[in-house]
Amino acid sequence: MPFDVGVDIGGTNIKVGLVDARGRVAHRRRLATQARRGPRPALERLSRAITELAGSRRVRSVGVGIAGLVDHAHGVVRLPPNLPGWHGTPVKAILEDLTGLPVSVGNDVNAVTLGEWRFGAGKGRRNLFCLTLGTGVGGGIIAGNRLLLGANHAAGELGHTVICANGATCACGARGCLEAYVGARAIAERARRRLHQQLKRLAGIRNQLRMFPGHAEEPSRIHALVKDRLAAVTPREIGMAARAGDKLALELLEETGYFLSLGIANVVALLDPELVVIGGGVSRIGRPLLRAVRRQVLARIPVFSGRRLEIVLSKLGPDAGVIGSAGLSRPAAA
Repeated sequence: MPFDVGVDIGGTNIKVGLVDARGRVAHRRRLATQARRGPRPALERLSRAITELAGSRRVRSVGVGIAGLVDHAHGVVRLPPNLPGWHGTPVKAILEDLTGLPVSVGNDVNAVTLGEWRFGAGKGRRNLFCLTLGTGVGGGIIAGNRLLLGANHAAGELGHTVICANGATCACGARGCLEAYVGARAIAERARRRLHQQLKRLAGIRNQLRMFPGHAEEPSRIHALVKDRLAAVTPREIGMAARAGDKLALELLEETGYFLSLGIANVVALLDPELVVIGGGVSRIGRPLLRAVRRQVLARIPVFSGRRLEIVLSKLGPDAGVIGSAGLSRPAAA
């Protein structure tokens, strides 16, 4: 059975998988990126990992997904946000020389989108948008059964569309980007502020509450999950608390759903997808976030008889990037 190698290069780790024709990861490796040492040492270590992973198996190609803008035709990475010193690196040419295999390189979210379209939540759909929520916020577009790249191979950058003029400052330097409101850091920071306010309020009324023990307000479950270390709050703890019915956690997800609904409603107006897939680390919050997003998107878009639109969570989860990258040599792209 022939395999393709899928690679997901992040700022901290590189995930490598041997993927079969059905989109199943047969074998996998993970190695530290060590990005600050530069691209060549990382790609050399990746090459060795690919060789070891392949062994005596027949490998047809290598596909690499990288965060940032990517020239998909020539395999050159541009402006990677978490890979300092990698701008302009000809990843395709270097890896082909090191491995002797044909290599395709693409944006990591485009790779996730291909994975979900071919083997995951979007299988069988002709028009979909895939949104990834993590430290950054990215998007990928399938339109008419084709991956839409755009004139500069930069289509789908939903995280850097503006939802609030002169709003919060984004990591990209602009103001009001969606990423500045629904990225993992933004969600966690909003939670820390609300938790701090809650603790302050409870401390201020502690004496009064002792007089009415039946009406005592308990701190959010998030406090207990991080052992009162507010700096340790991440979307993971917010999701755990929300699934347990915690009021503050659910309020935080409603706020996140509100901001996300602004971005997704714009996608629906522009592209008219039949499916929106939400993936990335933040999506592991699960159904409480999905419910908030669905409700608020449907409140923002025109609903008419027969309209096809579903909003779902990723089916492939953390494997989506590796599985999608393995198929980068075979996309129909426009």
